[in-house]
Order: sequence, then C-alpha cells, then structure tokens
Amino acid sequence: MPKNWSYYREEWLKNTSIQEEDAKWALEALIDSEEEFFEIERGLQNKEDIFGKVKVLKKKVKENLSSKEISLDNISLNASNSNKLQISVPSNINYLLKVWAAAEGRDLSSVAFQCLETGLREMKSKGSIPSIATSRYDSACKKRIALAEVNNLLDKYESAQNKN
Repeated sequence: MPKNWSYYREEWLKNTSIQEEDAKWALEALIDSEEEFFEIERGLQNKEDIFGKVKVLKKKVKENLSSKEISLDNISLNASNSNKLQISVPSNINYLLKVWAAAEGRDLSSVAFQCLETGLREMKSKGSIPSIATSRYDSACKKRIALAEVNNLLDKYESAQNKN
C-alpha cells in the first residue's frame, strides 16, 4: 500500500533537525492544501489522473511556500531573493576594488560583495551587530531551511505518487 501524505509529513516532523516550532511554521504553508492531498489519495482507488493532480497541487503549494518565505522579510518591499544596494565609497577604496577585480578577472560587484559579506561575518562573530538583528537573521535562516525541507518533502511525495 502506498504511503500517504500524513505519513510523509509525520516522518519529516519526527526526523528533521529543525526545531518543532519552525517546522510547524513551514508546514502552515500546506494547511490549506492538505485536504486536497487527502482527496487525491482517496481517488487512488478510482485510478484517476493522480500524477496530474499532484503536479497541479504541488505548484499551488510551492506558491504558498514562496509567499511564506517572502513574509520572513517583512521589512523589505522587494520580493526577490536579492536586493540592489548602492553605496558611496572613497576614490582610493574604489580604485583598490577595481584593481582587485581586474587582477582576478572578476567583476567589481562580486569583489564588493565579497568584502561586504566577509566584513558582516566578522562583525557578527565579534558581536558588533545588534543582537536583535542577528537573532532575527538566525531565525529567518532556520525558517528558510524548514521551507526548503518542506519543498523537498513535496518532491518525495510527488515522486512516490508517480511510482504508484
């Protein structure tokens, strides 16, 4: 007998390294769709087009997961995974970045990003960034991992339904 959605969900909750609170938060994106999963499973006896129904439902759920991820950044107006940040730097720093980029055959923005990322990581490790900011950052990272795991769970479920 094929494993149903409840089985996959409960197995993931039991085996994930994500804290239960964050895991359940990620699963909230599926709550509206879970009844549809169960309807599809009840239709297994009728040999309907399960694959197509799961595919359509998976697309809907992935949109919900994306919306849930965007909600993490409620301080941002931009829904993309990256934002453009423009800064002004002294000419000597600009020159150093340009020659560094040229020396390594990279573009200026990748060198500037590396500097920013390295500096932020160092400041975070030294405690120079306000703790509330790092706490919210860490929480958002955990929730994004939970969403990625739920997305993977959907892929496993879809794959199992295709085999049946």
